Amino acid sequence: MKDPFAEPADTRQAILGAAFRALCEHGYADLTIKRIGEEFDKSPSLVYHHYDGKDELLVDLLGFLLDGFEASVSEGAFDMAPRERLDTYVAATTDPNSIPGEYGPDGRFMTAIVELRAQAATDDAYRDHFDRSDRVFGSFLERTVREAATEVQEGARGEERADATADPVPPAEVASALQTLAVGGMFRWTTTTDDEWADDTRRGIRRHLELVLPRVDTDG
Repeated sequence: MKDPFAEPADTRQAILGAAFRALCEHGYADLTIKRIGEEFDKSPSLVYHHYDGKDELLVDLLGFLLDGFEASVSEGAFDMAPRERLDTYVAATTDPNSIPGEYGPDGRFMTAIVELRAQAATDDAYRDHFDRSDRVFGSFLERTVREAATEVQEGARGEERADATADPVPPAEVASALQTLAVGGMFRWTTTTDDEWADDTRRGIRRHLELVLPRVDTDG
């Protein structure tokens, strides 16, 4: 995973970078402002000057990371074919170690995100960010599903299809199913030691997409 704080532009980003590293290292439960300060290369007192507590800081961190993802999506940062993009998304949330390079998530950070998502059950500030996160990822997946379906259907044009009379499938339906599975995959990956299910899950999703993409409504 590419470090989004490798070159902080200001003090705020430097503090968020320290929180990012400390969160990956210690997880939510053991994270303290003191430990965040230990990752900060300036006076730790600046952390207290900018934030009242770790939750205020972590909520700001979530917002910053989400802003970065939205920007990368709008700039077309995911330079890969739509089907590969979908498979990479599923792999990243079920078996992050299987993805090399900049697209591979840091397993420790994914564990921390699961811990933060759990805070949204009782904290509206976290919930607001995960509501927004789900909308952003949902739009990204819906667009990718439509693009993948267009490629499949154009490639099969002129060929007889057994599902030609089947009802069209809304791309949002496919995207929502993938997103919900991915969230469940993140929880399963971070809370179990058995990872044999990951390959079966990815194969199952590929099989599902092979069946459903030819039926996706690409005109909506």
